[in-house]
Amino acid sequence: MLDYGDNNLNYTDKRGCMMRVAAINDLSGLGKCSLVADISVFSAMGIGTCAVPTAVLSAQTGFSSYYCKDLTGIIPEYKANYEKQKAAFDGIITGFMLNEAQAKSALEFIKAFKTENTHVLVDPVLGDDGERYMNFSDSLLNAIKEMVKEADIITPNITELCLLADVDPGEYHKYSGEKLIDYVLKVSDDIRGKSKQMIAVTGIPVSEEGEVGNLVISDGEHGFIKSRTNGVHYSGTGDLFAAIIMGGILNGMTILDAAKLAGDFIRASAEDAAKDGTLGIEGVAFEKNLGMLIR
Repeated sequence: MLDYGDNNLNYTDKRGCMMRVAAINDLSGLGKCSLVADISVFSAMGIGTCAVPTAVLSAQTGFSSYYCKDLTGIIPEYKANYEKQKAAFDGIITGFMLNEAQAKSALEFIKAFKTENTHVLVDPVLGDDGERYMNFSDSLLNAIKEMVKEADIITPNITELCLLADVDPGEYHKYSGEKLIDYVLKVSDDIRGKSKQMIAVTGIPVSEEGEVGNLVISDGEHGFIKSRTNGVHYSGTGDLFAAIIMGGILNGMTILDAAKLAGDFIRASAEDAAKDGTLGIEGVAFEKNLGMLIR
């Protein structure tokens, strides 16, 4: 953990090494998301990234066309090689999974390298806005449910939370205000793999004026963080949010404080993207704001 005493930062773990996170995610060319987001955030927060690519894409899947190279087969190869090298990770974070086979391989990677000192964050990328993503399948959902059981932290949006709980992903539209918060709390309790598992549910609609919220649940307590949006759906914000949560926790922050930092960072980056006229599929202008993450 970081030592903030006398303002002398010590970016090392208990082994005396620089902290390192294994990031199991895709690498996209156009669109600032996935591994591009992970590596940028962790670097700013003083953490090394060990990239385990699940796929290489010319552009993220929100673009009208893209080339995608499935790299499912390399995940077991990475795992076997790292086991030979006796590699150790302070954190493991997972993102977009193309299919059931990838999710199962990611689960085996987690089981191989998770220790009592390893933080595991699973971002269950399954859908958004009440709709399932194009690669969704029941078999992928079931595999990600098994990953969720191994996680210390999960960061679903509200649609993904519903999918994990086997309820209609658009059912939350029936609720608003405190009833919506109560609904999210109930659904979250239904999917928690263990009592100490932390959950940060993103993209909860607050008002018609463009406010959204993130609900953070930890050890029986919860906090709700509101944020204004400009109405544009930017790709990659979920990846940025998850990475900042992981980086914050490794740096000794509470999940609530890490979620507040993530919200401020994403809001500032979205505002800059709007000023630049950046399209939503291209992602937010996070590069301009990485200084916010440096402690």
